[in-house]
Amino acid sequence: MVVKMFNIAILGFGIVGKGVYEVLKENGDRINAALGNNNKDASINIKYILDRLEFKGHPLADRVTQDYAMILADKTVSVVVETMGGASPAFEFSKAALEAKKSVVTSNKEVVDKHGDVLIEIAARNGVSYMYEASVGGGIPIIHPLQNCFLANKIIKIAGILNGTTNFILTKMSEEKMPLEEALSIAKAKGYAEANPHADIAGLDSARKICILAGIAFGRYLPFNRITVIEGISAVTAEDFEAADKLGYTIKLLAVAELVGNRAKLLVAPHLVKKGSLIAAVNDVYNAIVVTGSAVGEVVFYGQGAGSLPTASAVVTDVLEILKSHPKAISRAALEDGFLLPSNAFGDKTATLSNGSVYRLY
Repeated sequence: MVVKMFNIAILGFGIVGKGVYEVLKENGDRINAALGNNNKDASINIKYILDRLEFKGHPLADRVTQDYAMILADKTVSVVVETMGGASPAFEFSKAALEAKKSVVTSNKEVVDKHGDVLIEIAARNGVSYMYEASVGGGIPIIHPLQNCFLANKIIKIAGILNGTTNFILTKMSEEKMPLEEALSIAKAKGYAEANPHADIAGLDSARKICILAGIAFGRYLPFNRITVIEGISAVTAEDFEAADKLGYTIKLLAVAELVGNRAKLLVAPHLVKKGSLIAAVNDVYNAIVVTGSAVGEVVFYGQGAGSLPTASAVVTDVLEILKSHPKAISRAALEDGFLLPSNAFGDKTATLSNGSVYRLY
């Protein structure tokens, strides 16, 4: 029996890139069965790994290269998995792959936010796919459901916890009464926070993710630098948690995208969340995303938002989707001037804690 081999290349063999290898290795039979009539009919093969390091001793050390031109020229490679991080050269590499008629799967939220509309259009012109499920929510399937499962609905609101690192820190501050700096140190030690955690702590990571989701839900390109309110957790204190607890609340960093008439409200900020509610119970590195549809009402997506294997799981699922059906990317409409509400038009309810701190209410 002839085994059909699907060759892929991984760009960047860091936390997520290695996770893709682990997922393919551990779940090979199940993954291969999804491609063929049984697990002997098809197989996904990592033919190349693009990285500056050599990874001596790793089982795939002989696949490592620093020559991207070789990957582009290899017509047997049908999917490029971009897990490099950062905007450049990830954008340029993704663009070149799409123009070489290779589909691209990414976990890179920065590239999706800054250049996603461009890459989607390039993919469509070349009859390939640009897929980015792993860019939001780690292992939580959210982008595919937004694109396919809410077609009978007008999506009115998306809100929730989109950053596992900050949620882990806030959980430690709440449950163990520790200062932010100590909680951040633990997050770094566990591998939940980067060496430079600014994008997480300042709310920029959540902002990029809510823009990706809102862009799909509202049918417009929404770059995160157009959001008028992006507040991180640097000002949150253990004393704030104590004061909030007396009122029956906890504190969560929430990202919100909501249609208000024919305009949209987008923000990222710490909120007071009523204890006993679903969102209040989401702790550690877990994420929760609440999607409100005009017909279905509230639907909740919950799962791990940080870590190698959850994110890699979403990457491999996108690869499978491409290899099984070769879905075509759909271009998004451009951002219209006046679509986003200014912050002074939000009308958010707030509460002042006993120590004088002011928070939005969720």
